Amino acid sequence: MLPSLHDDFLVSYEVNCETRQIKLCAKRDPRVPAGNEERTNHTIVFNGVEGYQFENDNFGNIIFSLDAVPIERIFATYGSRIAESYCMAGAPDSWAADLASAPQVLAANATQGFILSSSYGLSGWILAKEALVEQS
Repeated sequence: MLPSLHDDFLVSYEVNCETRQIKLCAKRDPRVPAGNEERTNHTIVFNGVEGYQFENDNFGNIIFSLDAVPIERIFATYGSRIAESYCMAGAPDSWAADLASAPQVLAANATQGFILSSSYGLSGWILAKEALVEQS
């Protein structure tokens, strides 16, 4: 289960193309009351990345949420952009050549969908086999 990253600062993100891994590092705003949860920083590690797209990095990103979503939602929301990216650059991968069957192909490989929403700055989506949470 993904932790709540609401109002956390996105400190960094790293995309390792060779290992198909993405790391998102988030830091709690010390000015925001913790409520009932312990005040920790998190690194979310996505392994087995099949595709992603981030936009609007303003170097001061504040996260609204990071949610696991059905793969179909990624295609319903971002399908036209995925198709355009595939036509222009062959990205994210060969499964994007046929968006009608892509959700089934990815689901058969245990791929999950994730949407990163921002209050301010970077947002996007990730298709990956797993998301692991590291606390720091």
